[in-house]
Order: sequence, then structure tokens, then C-alpha cells
Amino acid sequence: MAVAKSELSNVRSSVIFEIFLTINRWSLLLWLLVESLSFVYKNATIIYPNQGLIAGEIILMLSVFFVDLLRILLGSISNRIESILLSTITILLTIAIFFGYLYFIVWQLFVIRAELIMTIIALIFTGSGIIFLILCIIFFARPSPIPTLYRQMPYRTTM
Repeated sequence: MAVAKSELSNVRSSVIFEIFLTINRWSLLLWLLVESLSFVYKNATIIYPNQGLIAGEIILMLSVFFVDLLRILLGSISNRIESILLSTITILLTIAIFFGYLYFIVWQLFVIRAELIMTIIALIFTGSGIIFLILCIIFFARPSPIPTLYRQMPYRTTM
């Protein structure tokens, strides 16, 4: 019984989501650069009421950066292996990162326009990532179009 090659392809991962995550990685590095330079500028020009406050904001900036990097990595892995569990963990990390970015817009003591723009761009990527992840979970949860008999047989390219 011959089986067409198109019948055996069952890839449900998203190439568009992978491209999106790659762009998100680069924008995250740009966000870290802008935030770092803004903290250098603020420390040189603005008098903070307490030096521990700027240190806490720098620690939060680095925490947001590394957790967001972990979120992007888990999103990429969950997309490649088509895992619903990893996609759900990535959504939970995305919600936490959303509040981290929200701190830098709303609750930070001094906000510079450049970091405001970069943080809004990061929030747009974060919100779009949730939409992509929900769509990926929907695609991963659908039943496989390959019949069960063919999934159990090893695929041979030669006869």
C-alpha cells in the first residue's frame, strides 16, 4: 500500500512564530541596551532620593531581561516539539514579564522617553506572543491527520 508524502507530513509548528521569536530576541537586546544607557544617564543627571532605589531598578531590569530570554527560549522549544505544556508555561512567564514591563512604564520613579518607547515595543511583542502561543496550543491540540496505522510504522524512503 503506497502512501503519498503529503499524507505523512504532520508538522504543526509555526515558522512565522519562530521568525517572530527571533525578532523578539533582537528587540529584547535593544531594550536592554536602551535601559542600561538610560540608567547611566539617570544616575549621572538625576538625583535619586535613595541609591538603593536605582540599584533595585537595575536588578529588576536584569531579572526581566533574563526571564524574558527564558520565555523566548521556551516558546521556541515548545513550538519546535509541539508541546502544549511548555506553551502553557511560556504563557505564564509572558504574564509575569508583562507586569515587569508595566513597572518600567507606570511605577518607575523617572522614565525617559527612549525607554518608554522601547518598553512599549516590548509590551507589543509580549502581547503578540500570547496570541501566537494560544494559536499554537490550538494547533497542537488538534488530532493528527495521519492515520494511526501509519504513525506506528517506520517511514522508509527506499523500497
